[in-house]
Amino acid sequence: HPAPPRGGGGVTPLTAHSQSSGSQMVARCLCSHPKLPLYLAGGDGIIQCWQFGQTLQGLGLHDHLRARYALPPTPGAAAAAASVRVSPCSEQLACIDDRGRLGLWRMQGGRADAGGTAILPFASFQCHARAGTDVCYVDSSVVLATTGAGGKAPSVCLWDALLPPAQARVAACSPHAEGGTCVAYAPGERALVSGGAGGDLAVFDLRQRQIRQQWNAHTLAVRCVSVDGGRFHAFSASADGDVKLWDLSQSEARLGYWRRVHEPHTVSPLFQPPATVLGRTYGVTCLVDDRSRLVTGGADGRLACFCY
Repeated sequence: HPAPPRGGGGVTPLTAHSQSSGSQMVARCLCSHPKLPLYLAGGDGIIQCWQFGQTLQGLGLHDHLRARYALPPTPGAAAAAASVRVSPCSEQLACIDDRGRLGLWRMQGGRADAGGTAILPFASFQCHARAGTDVCYVDSSVVLATTGAGGKAPSVCLWDALLPPAQARVAACSPHAEGGTCVAYAPGERALVSGGAGGDLAVFDLRQRQIRQQWNAHTLAVRCVSVDGGRFHAFSASADGDVKLWDLSQSEARLGYWRRVHEPHTVSPLFQPPATVLGRTYGVTCLVDDRSRLVTGGADGRLACFCY
């Protein structure tokens, strides 16, 4: 099982080795490229592709803007990116926004100006009626899973981008009554693992097209899920500040439980960030599984590292 977070309650200061230049965008989600020294930052109405820092004479390390991608147009104010991912072939990217719309783009090279023309998606789908929260690729660059909220509509959907928009949804389920918040693909079991706003976890079998398992995992919303496909284990992190490890091959088989890894923090009405829900609680906000290490970040401003 993972060991307790390193360093006890202390926090080691981190030094920024590089910074982006020329961007005024508020980044709402990030994703690194699996092969190239690039990363994507999603904001309001736009996605920016940046190259990790290169030395500039007299300026030190600075990241460089490589491309800009426009989110699918929506009525009214611009939609905000909720989740962005690079495809397994590394040549495409996908983003779902807070209006529930999914866009697909081809990765572009070269250099771009901050005010240059943004690239439009080659395909887009209305996935969720109320809001989209997360997206992931499933084995290929044309099959994707999304989660979000949309009243009585399914909270987890599987899409085939090669089909016409009216026929693109090839599977769906509704495990989360309050809406889905995150989704991850477990290739070894051909299953989707999703978390919900009510603190529930679900495993959707893609071969049987049915929910295999579902249980209440946390007291507050599940913020992120990370799957170890080889062992079919999954980490879940919640707004209550807890991190848990699950054996997804068994019903509700909890292997580990770390309480209050990050302190819950409720957004004050006086200090409400843009595009957030008033009174929403944030505990663990991000989780990265690096095979032998688990790194979490929280609303308390801390990073925690687990070894397992």
